[in-house]
Amino acid sequence: MSGRRPPEPSRHQNQSGGLFGNADNTVIYGGNFTSIGGTKDKSGFQILQEHVAAAAFHNSKHRFNPPRCHKNTREAVLDEIFEWIVGDKPREAWIAWLNGAAGAGKSAICQSIAEMCILHDILVASFFFFRTDSTRNTIDPLVATLVYQIIQLIPDSRQHIFETIELNPLIFQQTLEAQLDMLIVRPLLHLQVFDPAWKLLLIIDGVDECDGEKIQMDLICIIAKLLRTKNLPLLVLFGSRRENQLLMAFNSRNMEGTLTQFPLDDNYEADEDILRFLNDSFDEIKQTHPFGESLGADWPSPDHVQEIVTKSSGQFIYASVVINFVSVPSANPSARLDIIRGLRPSGRLTPFAQLDALYRHIFAQVDDIETTLEFLAYLIFGEPEYLSLILHFFDYVYADAQALLAPLASVLLCDRDANKITFRHASLPDFLRDAGRSREYCINALATPLCIRWFDTARAGRFKDLSFGEQIPHAR
Repeated sequence: MSGRRPPEPSRHQNQSGGLFGNADNTVIYGGNFTSIGGTKDKSGFQILQEHVAAAAFHNSKHRFNPPRCHKNTREAVLDEIFEWIVGDKPREAWIAWLNGAAGAGKSAICQSIAEMCILHDILVASFFFFRTDSTRNTIDPLVATLVYQIIQLIPDSRQHIFETIELNPLIFQQTLEAQLDMLIVRPLLHLQVFDPAWKLLLIIDGVDECDGEKIQMDLICIIAKLLRTKNLPLLVLFGSRRENQLLMAFNSRNMEGTLTQFPLDDNYEADEDILRFLNDSFDEIKQTHPFGESLGADWPSPDHVQEIVTKSSGQFIYASVVINFVSVPSANPSARLDIIRGLRPSGRLTPFAQLDALYRHIFAQVDDIETTLEFLAYLIFGEPEYLSLILHFFDYVYADAQALLAPLASVLLCDRDANKITFRHASLPDFLRDAGRSREYCINALATPLCIRWFDTARAGRFKDLSFGEQIPHAR
C-alpha cells in the first residue's frame, strides 16, 4: 500500500440547482472542478424593454414639443373622433382611419386625441412612426412599444405578459400577428373576463412612414382580422396619407363592418382653421418678439395673410413652416415675411427647408421620374384646363396617367369625373420651378422641349379640334 494519502474531500454545498442541485453535504474524492459563475435569465420586463422604441410614445422626450392642434382649430374633426371613442351608441366600427394629404396635420390631430384621452381618463397607447428616425421607422418595435404602455396603464396585465415573454424569450423575433395575439389580444381577453366595462385605444400614426408597403398593408389587415374575430375591448386609430397600398388595405374584406374614416377634406373647413392659426401666431409674434415694437399694429395685412392661406391649400404644413421661419428671435419678422412672399432674396436662408424635404422624399418614391416631371411641367407651364387635354398630348389613356401619378397621390389629385388634375399643395409648382429647392426635380429645363413637342404635335394635325390658347397659354 502506497504511503501517499488520498486527496482531502471537497465539501460543496450547492445553491445553484446545477449538477448536484439536490445534494446536501456531499463528499467528493478526486477530480478537477471548474467553477463558472452565471447570471439569472433575463426577466420578461428586461426583454420587453430591449425592444421598445421610446421615441414613438406620444409623450416621449424625443418628440419634444410635438405637433398638436392649435387652440380652437380642428374642432370638428377632433369632436367626431372623440365621439367615436366615447360614444354610447352600439359600436359599429372598431377601427378608424384618419387620412389626408401630405402635411394636412394628421399627426397633430393624433397627438391632440392622445392628450384629450389622458385628460378624460381614457386608456391610450400610441406609436408615432417617423421615416427619418431609425428607432421608429420599421415595424419591429411596434408591439413591444404598445405593450410597454399597456403594462403601465393596466398593471393587472403585467403577470400574464411577463410570463409569456419569459416562456418565449424570442417572441419579438416572431411574426407580427403572433406578437399581437400573445402579448396584446390574449392578455386583454383575460382581463376582460374580470372587468368587461373598460376599453383601450391604440393610436398608430404615420403608417405610410413605416418601411415597406407590404408591411404597412399587413399591419392593417392583421389588426382588422384580430378585431373581427375576437371580442376585444380595443379601438385602433390609424393616421396616414391616402396612398394606394393603404387604400387597398382599408378597402379589404377584413374591414367590412369594422372601419370608419375621417378624411381631412373640405368638410372640415381647414382654411378657416389655418387663418385662425396664422392670425393668432402673428399676434403672438407682435407681442413677444424682440422686434415686435417695430411691427405695425396692422402687420401683416389681411391680404398677405390670405396669400398664405391660399398657398396652404388646406394643409397646415405650409402655414406652420411660414410661422416657424418668420418667428425666429434673431431676425426681423417683417423682412422674413417678405422673403416668404418673394419680395426679398433668401440668400443662404432656407425658409421652406421642412417643406422641401417632404416634397423631395415624395418624389424620391417615383419610379419613372423623367416622364412624371415632364407630365408635371406640361401641367404647370401649359395650364391645360382639362385632364383629357393632357392625356391627348401624351397619347395616354386615363389608366396610364393614374399609374404614373400614383406615387404623388398625397400632393396631386387626379379626378377622372371632374376631368381635372389638381395640386393638393399650391406651393408645389413653386418648389418644382426653383432649382435651389427642388434640385434634380426642377422642371425649368423641360419648358422649351415641351413647346417644341407641342408645335410638332400641332403640325401633325392632332390638335385640330383644340385651340392654341387652350394648350400652351404661356407660349403665345
